[in-house]
Amino acid sequence: MAAIAGFVGDGSPELLSGMSEALGHRGRVGAAQHWDRRFAVCHRQDATSGPGLARRAGLTCVLDGSLLNRDELIERVGAAAQPMTDAELLCALYEREGVRAFERLDGPAALALADGRTLHLVRDALGERPLYFAEVDGLVLFACEIKALLAHPSFRVVPELESLLCILVYSFIPGTGTAFRGVQQLEPGTRVELPLAGGPVRVVRYWDLQEELRSDVPEAEQVAELRELLRSAVRRRLPPAGTPIGAFLSGGIDSSAVVALLAELGRPPICYSAGFGYGHPNELLYASLVATRYELDHRVIDVEPEDFVSLLPRVMWGLDDPLCDCITVPNFVLASAAGRDVPVIFNGEGGDPLFGGPKNKFMILGEWYGFLGGYDRARAYLSSYHKFYDYLPDLCTAEFLHGSGGPAGLEEHVRVTLDDERYQSFLNRLMHVNIRRKGGQNILVKVDKMLTPNGVVACSPLFDKRLTEHSFTLPAELKRRGDAEKYAFKKAVEDLLPASVVYRKKAGMGVPLNHWFKKTVLRRYTRDLLGSERARSRGYFRQPFVERLLAGELPDGHLGRDRSGELLWMLLAIELWHRVYVDGERP
Repeated sequence: MAAIAGFVGDGSPELLSGMSEALGHRGRVGAAQHWDRRFAVCHRQDATSGPGLARRAGLTCVLDGSLLNRDELIERVGAAAQPMTDAELLCALYEREGVRAFERLDGPAALALADGRTLHLVRDALGERPLYFAEVDGLVLFACEIKALLAHPSFRVVPELESLLCILVYSFIPGTGTAFRGVQQLEPGTRVELPLAGGPVRVVRYWDLQEELRSDVPEAEQVAELRELLRSAVRRRLPPAGTPIGAFLSGGIDSSAVVALLAELGRPPICYSAGFGYGHPNELLYASLVATRYELDHRVIDVEPEDFVSLLPRVMWGLDDPLCDCITVPNFVLASAAGRDVPVIFNGEGGDPLFGGPKNKFMILGEWYGFLGGYDRARAYLSSYHKFYDYLPDLCTAEFLHGSGGPAGLEEHVRVTLDDERYQSFLNRLMHVNIRRKGGQNILVKVDKMLTPNGVVACSPLFDKRLTEHSFTLPAELKRRGDAEKYAFKKAVEDLLPASVVYRKKAGMGVPLNHWFKKTVLRRYTRDLLGSERARSRGYFRQPFVERLLAGELPDGHLGRDRSGELLWMLLAIELWHRVYVDGERP
């Protein structure tokens, strides 16, 4: 766990120190800075990361993260006999190969590298580490968390309405935007060139998924290869021997498989699961089956509605953008408990986007039966998130829809992406969008920012670069076979887990939001915030629609299960973000 920040231009030492201090939770052991008349960078580290600032042959590099292919890169630069930090290795690789060096990176990493002419900002292929930049008073500021940019005295938080519209549709912000006007995020697999002498900023995509289907390879061989890549993805992320490790264990197949592989590799983790009180649906039985099978220390942490109320401002401050996934609070609570025991936590994030999870089913059915009429690919995709897309005219004021550009731009962007002819398989088109967007701009960001305040490093082995590339060689029938999703993945791990864990319907972490918003302290808390004069004065939402949700009523035309709790959670998160960042109510 580490932090990086800095700027291009003639800034002050006080600014750099302020940015570094804002990221103190990501690196409590040490800090380093490099100052140049044209740029400045800083790095913070904790006990697990080691030094992340390097200077070599006129190059300066700061790194948040690690290189999983370190041995391969050392051999490539011919430095086997020299002890090198990962940041020094990056300098050596860049000295040899220039910007092509970034294409060889493998692992969770955000970095800044200055070569005398340009400062390069680089985000890893899958997006395991976030990175942002903004132009303020002639400087270009950058940091791994947006809150560090607040150190500049001229930085003002102005909500970006187009991004808030994205949040209402997706629950996160895809693309390069953020909720902060003027602040951009690097997309996964991209780099940004900042000229040190001034000039236009250039964004370059250096990595993307290529579809190379191997339909002629026998199924058994493909499954065996997948199993070895899964094992390798976990093994490559193991900390040094003797370091205690933990794992989030939900009871679903993805986290269970990661836990089983850890145990198989001789590194049994302490397992942490979230419970939500007696009588509420959960997967704890299945989590217990896995923990018992491998004789693991299994700890169930209860999450109560009071936890949500007390932690929400702190969680929103940690997230930067108002990512409206209710799992953020349980993630934070589990990380807080785990941080007292272990410095590293493994998770099972990534199984669905990589291997054809159940959330693709709605779209695939549309493709099959679209000829019957009424099917629009882009609109169906946006609707499949089950957020506010279908209710935007009822929820949003005319002023907000006008200021945000409305949904037409979102529809067109999705249409272009889903019509990408580089991918023969429509399932792979869906997976490409979900890996890039939901994975790198929601799931991985959420995990990183909920664990780092608790002193814990997140390891997401299913979001492995080699594993992801391999998933795009698997034919569609090895991802979905009939109504069975994640077919090859299940085959690859079925001998590691109880059959009831592998071959049951996905449930997910069931936070009982509907009950909490109707029957607990969260009801009054939410009503007080969303019904306040301050919330109304923002002018975003039509109050009658909000009042209906607060009363437990579903929107007109709603089909499927009751999601009123999820919808209220999103409105609550947006209002809390405004209070924390726009109104300045820091936790």
